[in-house]
Amino acid sequence: MHSLPRLQFPPYSFKAKNTEKGWVIFDIIRKKFVLLQPEEWVRQHLIHFLMDQWNISQSLMKVEHKVTTGQINSRFDLAVFKSDGCVHLLAECKAPTIVLDQKAIHQSLRYCEVLEPDYLFITNGLTHKIAQLNREDKSYTWLSSINEFQGK
Repeated sequence: MHSLPRLQFPPYSFKAKNTEKGWVIFDIIRKKFVLLQPEEWVRQHLIHFLMDQWNISQSLMKVEHKVTTGQINSRFDLAVFKSDGCVHLLAECKAPTIVLDQKAIHQSLRYCEVLEPDYLFITNGLTHKIAQLNREDKSYTWLSSINEFQGK
């Protein structure tokens, strides 16, 4: 586990253990140990960041939930729901080695067409981008920093 990079999130304590399949980390949303891949390392930091820094209840979060875009079944990384069941924030987590380029953004926007979130958060753990989405004209506006989102 020591080979994973330090991310641009506050440090958190995680339950992790080495198994015959490799390192696993406890996901408090799914309430189980999951294989510790680089993308999972980012997702677990983001979950704790949302809870600790933005006071988002874990009961409002879903992880790796099925979404169908066109004919393709896939899974979104993390969604934060409002009390009415609508998606407030959709998060796409990439491995730290993945550049947050137009390809990564496009994948997330496909999920947005179906889930219609208020905001989109894309991170590789080192760089974070957050956009406010406009459902009416299907546009989005990048916020100047993730701190601009806090409290929305």
